[in-house]
Amino acid sequence: MSCKIHAESYNEMIDRNWPEGLKKTRQRVDIFEILYGSELPISATDIFSELSKRHPDEMYAFSTIYRNLLAFEKAGVITKYVLSTEDNAVYEIKNRRHKHYAVCLKCHKKFPINACPLHIIEDDIKSSVPGFGITGHNLEVFGYCVDCQNQ
Repeated sequence: MSCKIHAESYNEMIDRNWPEGLKKTRQRVDIFEILYGSELPISATDIFSELSKRHPDEMYAFSTIYRNLLAFEKAGVITKYVLSTEDNAVYEIKNRRHKHYAVCLKCHKKFPINACPLHIIEDDIKSSVPGFGITGHNLEVFGYCVDCQNQ
């Protein structure tokens, strides 16, 4: 039996991951592509800069970016983080699992943590706060990255 494996086209990837019930506009697709291609959470300002580079003839307003990020968030396809070291929120596509980050206090780079240690204390939280229903959590670890330590 023979099997052909082919790479999924970018349009097929977008169609497969597009939120049901959310109208597909050119601006939304452009923003979604940037979010999908980013390995780390990205701010609206970074999205605006990337859109300006990719589409120099287009005029994108910050309000358009924020409005579409809100639509993606409500549709459940992105996660919004407000990291304590950032002035603005950052966004990322909801992937296979949620992520936590180690954040450098000097250069503000974010490094994904491969494991989620918070499930270990979930029973302690439930016994400490009876009746509290946990719906999510966020973890940030602070320190200095290798580059900043060597400076």
